[in-house]
Amino acid sequence: MNDQYAADEAVDLWATVAKVCAHPWWLVGSVLLFGALFTTAAFVLTPIYRASTTLIPAKSDSTSDAAGGGLAGGIGGVASLVGINLGQNDALTEEAMGVLKSREFNEAFIEDRHLMPVLFAKSWDARTGKWKVDEKHQPTPSRAFRYFDKKIRSIVPEKKTSLITLNIDWTDRIAAADWANDLVKRLNLEMRKREMARADSAVKYLENEFETTTAVATREAIGHLIELQVKQRMLASVTEEFAFRVIDHATPPDRDDRHFPNRFLMIASGPFVGLIVGVLCILGLSALKRSAGPTPKRLSESV
Repeated sequence: MNDQYAADEAVDLWATVAKVCAHPWWLVGSVLLFGALFTTAAFVLTPIYRASTTLIPAKSDSTSDAAGGGLAGGIGGVASLVGINLGQNDALTEEAMGVLKSREFNEAFIEDRHLMPVLFAKSWDARTGKWKVDEKHQPTPSRAFRYFDKKIRSIVPEKKTSLITLNIDWTDRIAAADWANDLVKRLNLEMRKREMARADSAVKYLENEFETTTAVATREAIGHLIELQVKQRMLASVTEEFAFRVIDHATPPDRDDRHFPNRFLMIASGPFVGLIVGVLCILGLSALKRSAGPTPKRLSESV
């Protein structure tokens, strides 16, 4: 029975091949058509360039100092009251990644760089400096963020090496590199501001606790925490690459170094797609004719 099934399958396959070969000009026309379409698209589509910068989380010495001094176990409870994380390197990296992806940070970047007319150039009239569309259809900061987040900026972490790659895909290769580098610079500045504000708040609270506490051990623990926060604030104020260190700055790609479209791939795939479409069209028409049944003969006028 298996032999009979295999024979039937072979017959069906050869029948399908015969149907396709019976219409060679359909295949040739489809291959030429799609080859021409894909080749034209490869040269007509606006090129997208990718600028990338490679980052690595910056390491703070304050954490190791605290751990090395044996403070983590003794003052962990006091530290938690003011939001101090003695093992804060990972927490700082996670917070920085969250800020980099956040709506607030990216909308501020778009606004400060005046990118709304750039991102939605088709709706912007550069001559008059106004939107071409009515107020109801004008782009909003929320729409700009979604477009920037999904289409332009991408973040690729590498868990094995702790490296992080920030990519910017844009039609202007020079602007793409500029945006990538500026995003990293702004992110480090934002994290420095946050850390300094956090340290100032912690020191203020700890100083009040130090004045109201009489226990010697607790006063010593609070003194160590104050020292730790002062050092952390100093590091944040003087370290430009506070959250991430730049391993490789973004540089403008060459003009022929396009991220999209890949001309060679598009030109090569056009005839292949045309062949598949041609085969499907031939088989589809054959199936329609078969389902319609034989054409009825014309009745004779004479009886």
